[in-house]
Amino acid sequence: METNNTNLVSMVPHTKNIRQAILDVSYARFAEYGFKKVTIDEIAAELGISKKTVYKLFSSKEEILREVVLAKMNALLSIFENIQALKESSVDKIQAISEIVGTHINEQWQRILIEVRMNAPSLFKEIDTIIQEKLALGWQKIFIEGQKGGWIRKDIDPVVFTTAYVGVVRELMKTDFLSKHALTESEVPKQVLKMFTEGILTEKGRKR
Repeated sequence: METNNTNLVSMVPHTKNIRQAILDVSYARFAEYGFKKVTIDEIAAELGISKKTVYKLFSSKEEILREVVLAKMNALLSIFENIQALKESSVDKIQAISEIVGTHINEQWQRILIEVRMNAPSLFKEIDTIIQEKLALGWQKIFIEGQKGGWIRKDIDPVVFTTAYVGVVRELMKTDFLSKHALTESEVPKQVLKMFTEGILTEKGRKR
Protein backbone atom coordinates (compact mmCIF):
# COMPACT_ATOMS: atom_id res chain seq x y z
CA MET A 1 0.00 0.00 0.00
CA GLU A 2 1.53 3.28 -1.09
CA THR A 3 1.06 6.27 1.21
CA ASN A 4 2.57 9.68 1.78
CA ASN A 5 3.52 9.03 5.39
CA THR A 6 7.29 8.92 4.88
CA ASN A 7 7.73 12.51 6.01
CA LEU A 8 5.20 12.28 8.82
CA VAL A 9 7.67 11.70 11.62
CA SER A 10 9.95 14.57 10.60
CA MET A 11 6.93 16.87 10.62
CA VAL A 12 5.81 15.76 14.08
CA PRO A 13 8.93 14.80 16.04
CA HIS A 14 7.34 14.48 19.48
CA THR A 15 6.98 10.98 20.91
CA LYS A 16 3.23 11.36 21.35
CA ASN A 17 2.80 12.17 17.67
CA ILE A 18 5.10 9.36 16.54
CA ARG A 19 3.09 6.98 18.69
CA GLN A 20 -0.16 8.16 17.10
CA ALA A 21 1.35 7.91 13.63
CA ILE A 22 2.27 4.28 14.32
CA LEU A 23 -1.29 3.56 15.45
CA ASP A 24 -2.78 5.24 12.38
CA VAL A 25 -0.58 3.34 9.93
CA SER A 26 -1.13 0.07 11.78
CA TYR A 27 -4.90 0.53 11.72
CA ALA A 28 -4.90 0.99 7.94
CA ARG A 29 -2.50 -1.91 7.33
CA PHE A 30 -4.28 -4.34 9.66
CA ALA A 31 -7.56 -3.59 7.90
CA GLU A 32 -6.13 -3.96 4.39
CA TYR A 33 -3.65 -6.81 4.72
CA GLY A 34 -4.63 -8.62 7.92
CA PHE A 35 -2.97 -8.61 11.33
CA LYS A 36 -0.73 -11.64 10.76
CA LYS A 37 0.63 -10.44 7.42
CA VAL A 38 1.65 -6.99 8.64
CA THR A 39 5.12 -6.73 10.18
CA ILE A 40 6.71 -4.17 12.47
CA ASP A 41 9.34 -3.63 9.77
CA GLU A 42 6.63 -2.57 7.28
CA ILE A 43 5.02 -0.20 9.77
CA ALA A 44 8.38 1.38 10.57
CA ALA A 45 9.37 1.63 6.90
CA GLU A 46 6.13 3.37 5.94
CA LEU A 47 6.80 6.04 8.57
CA GLY A 48 10.49 6.34 7.82
CA ILE A 49 11.54 5.29 11.30
CA SER A 50 13.49 2.33 12.67
CA LYS A 51 11.95 -0.83 14.05
CA LYS A 52 13.77 -0.03 17.28
CA THR A 53 11.77 3.19 17.58
CA VAL A 54 8.52 1.25 17.28
CA TYR A 55 9.59 -1.19 19.99
CA LYS A 56 10.49 1.69 22.30
CA LEU A 57 6.85 2.71 22.21
CA PHE A 58 5.13 -0.67 21.91
CA SER A 59 6.22 -4.00 23.31
CA SER A 60 4.62 -6.01 20.51
CA LYS A 61 2.36 -5.99 17.48
CA GLU A 62 -0.41 -7.32 19.73
CA GLU A 63 -0.09 -4.24 21.93
CA ILE A 64 -0.42 -2.02 18.87
CA LEU A 65 -3.60 -3.84 17.83
CA ARG A 66 -5.05 -3.47 21.32
CA GLU A 67 -4.36 0.26 21.46
CA VAL A 68 -5.68 0.79 17.93
CA VAL A 69 -8.97 -0.90 18.77
CA LEU A 70 -9.49 0.60 22.22
CA ALA A 71 -8.70 4.10 20.94
CA LYS A 72 -11.37 3.67 18.30
CA MET A 73 -13.88 2.39 20.85
CA ASN A 74 -13.12 5.20 23.30
CA ALA A 75 -13.58 7.80 20.58
CA LEU A 76 -16.92 6.29 19.64
CA LEU A 77 -18.02 6.13 23.28
CA SER A 78 -17.09 9.77 23.81
CA ILE A 79 -19.16 10.87 20.81
CA PHE A 80 -22.05 8.68 21.88
CA GLU A 81 -22.02 10.01 25.46
CA ASN A 82 -21.99 13.59 24.17
CA ILE A 83 -25.08 12.85 22.09
CA GLN A 84 -26.82 11.23 25.05
CA ALA A 85 -26.15 14.34 27.15
CA LEU A 86 -27.79 16.68 24.63
CA LYS A 87 -30.99 18.42 25.71
CA GLU A 88 -32.53 17.73 22.32
CA SER A 89 -35.40 15.33 21.72
CA SER A 90 -34.72 11.63 21.46
CA VAL A 91 -35.54 11.83 17.74
CA ASP A 92 -32.77 14.40 17.26
CA LYS A 93 -30.39 12.20 19.24
CA ILE A 94 -31.17 9.16 17.10
CA GLN A 95 -30.60 11.23 13.97
CA ALA A 96 -27.29 12.48 15.40
CA ILE A 97 -26.21 8.89 16.06
CA SER A 98 -27.02 7.95 12.46
CA GLU A 99 -24.68 10.73 11.34
CA ILE A 100 -21.70 9.07 13.03
CA VAL A 101 -22.56 5.43 12.31
CA GLY A 102 -21.31 5.65 8.73
CA THR A 103 -18.01 7.08 9.91
CA HIS A 104 -17.32 4.44 12.54
CA ILE A 105 -19.09 1.24 11.47
CA ASN A 106 -17.47 1.24 8.05
CA GLU A 107 -15.77 -1.46 6.00
CA GLN A 108 -12.35 -0.73 7.44
CA TRP A 109 -13.57 -1.04 11.03
CA GLN A 110 -15.42 -4.27 10.27
CA ARG A 111 -12.21 -5.77 8.87
CA ILE A 112 -10.38 -4.74 12.03
CA LEU A 113 -13.01 -6.47 14.17
CA ILE A 114 -12.62 -9.65 12.11
CA GLU A 115 -8.86 -9.53 12.68
CA VAL A 116 -9.38 -9.04 16.41
CA ARG A 117 -11.85 -11.93 16.61
CA MET A 118 -9.41 -14.24 14.79
CA ASN A 119 -6.18 -13.18 16.45
CA ALA A 120 -7.08 -11.66 19.83
CA PRO A 121 -10.21 -13.37 21.21
CA SER A 122 -9.86 -11.88 24.70
CA LEU A 123 -9.71 -8.38 23.22
CA PHE A 124 -12.70 -9.14 21.03
CA LYS A 125 -14.66 -10.22 24.12
CA GLU A 126 -13.69 -6.97 25.82
CA ILE A 127 -14.88 -4.93 22.84
CA ASP A 128 -18.11 -6.90 22.60
CA THR A 129 -18.79 -6.15 26.27
CA ILE A 130 -18.30 -2.43 25.65
CA ILE A 131 -20.64 -2.55 22.67
CA GLN A 132 -23.34 -4.42 24.58
CA GLU A 133 -23.09 -2.65 27.93
CA LYS A 134 -22.48 0.91 26.79
CA LEU A 135 -23.33 1.49 23.15
CA ALA A 136 -26.34 -0.81 22.72
CA LEU A 137 -27.83 0.01 26.12
CA GLY A 138 -27.24 3.72 25.55
CA TRP A 139 -29.05 3.57 22.22
CA GLN A 140 -31.91 1.65 23.83
CA LYS A 141 -32.21 4.25 26.61
CA ILE A 142 -32.58 6.99 24.03
CA PHE A 143 -35.21 4.90 22.26
CA ILE A 144 -37.16 4.32 25.51
CA GLU A 145 -36.85 8.02 26.31
CA GLY A 146 -38.51 8.72 22.98
CA GLN A 147 -41.29 6.26 23.74
CA LYS A 148 -42.00 7.94 27.06
CA GLY A 149 -42.01 11.34 25.42
CA GLY A 150 -44.48 10.22 22.79
CA TRP A 151 -41.97 10.54 19.93
CA ILE A 152 -41.65 6.81 19.25
CA ARG A 153 -44.27 4.08 19.09
CA LYS A 154 -44.47 2.04 22.28
CA ASP A 155 -45.20 -1.21 20.47
CA ILE A 156 -41.69 -1.26 18.93
CA ASP A 157 -39.11 -3.16 20.96
CA PRO A 158 -35.92 -1.08 21.50
CA VAL A 159 -33.67 -4.14 21.26
CA VAL A 160 -35.24 -5.27 17.99
CA PHE A 161 -34.94 -1.79 16.48
CA THR A 162 -31.30 -1.36 17.54
CA THR A 163 -30.27 -4.82 16.37
CA ALA A 164 -32.09 -4.48 13.06
CA TYR A 165 -30.76 -1.01 12.32
CA VAL A 166 -27.13 -1.76 13.09
CA GLY A 167 -27.34 -5.09 11.27
CA VAL A 168 -28.71 -3.57 8.08
CA VAL A 169 -26.19 -0.73 8.12
CA ARG A 170 -23.26 -3.11 8.64
CA GLU A 171 -24.40 -5.29 5.75
CA LEU A 172 -24.78 -2.34 3.40
CA MET A 173 -21.39 -0.93 4.39
CA LYS A 174 -19.66 -3.67 2.45
CA THR A 175 -17.37 -2.20 -0.18
CA ASP A 176 -18.89 -4.10 -3.10
CA PHE A 177 -22.37 -2.79 -2.30
CA LEU A 178 -21.19 0.80 -1.94
CA SER A 179 -19.24 0.73 -5.21
CA LYS A 180 -22.06 -0.87 -7.18
CA HIS A 181 -24.67 1.58 -5.96
CA ALA A 182 -22.55 4.74 -5.88
CA LEU A 183 -23.34 5.39 -2.22
CA THR A 184 -21.06 6.87 0.41
CA GLU A 185 -20.54 5.50 3.91
CA SER A 186 -22.29 8.55 5.37
CA GLU A 187 -25.37 8.21 3.14
CA VAL A 188 -26.17 4.59 4.00
CA PRO A 189 -27.04 4.97 7.73
CA LYS A 190 -29.14 8.06 6.97
CA GLN A 191 -31.17 6.27 4.33
CA VAL A 192 -31.66 3.22 6.53
CA LEU A 193 -32.79 5.40 9.45
CA LYS A 194 -35.23 7.22 7.18
CA MET A 195 -36.73 3.92 6.01
CA PHE A 196 -36.95 2.65 9.58
CA THR A 197 -38.53 5.81 10.98
CA GLU A 198 -40.66 7.02 8.08
CA GLY A 199 -41.34 3.79 6.20
CA ILE A 200 -41.33 3.42 2.41
CA LEU A 201 -44.97 4.11 1.69
CA THR A 202 -46.34 7.49 0.66
CA GLU A 203 -49.59 8.78 2.08
CA LYS A 204 -51.30 7.31 -0.98
CA GLY A 205 -49.66 3.96 -0.35
CA ARG A 206 -50.76 3.89 3.29
CA LYS A 207 -54.38 4.51 2.32
CA ARG A 208 -54.47 1.54 -0.04
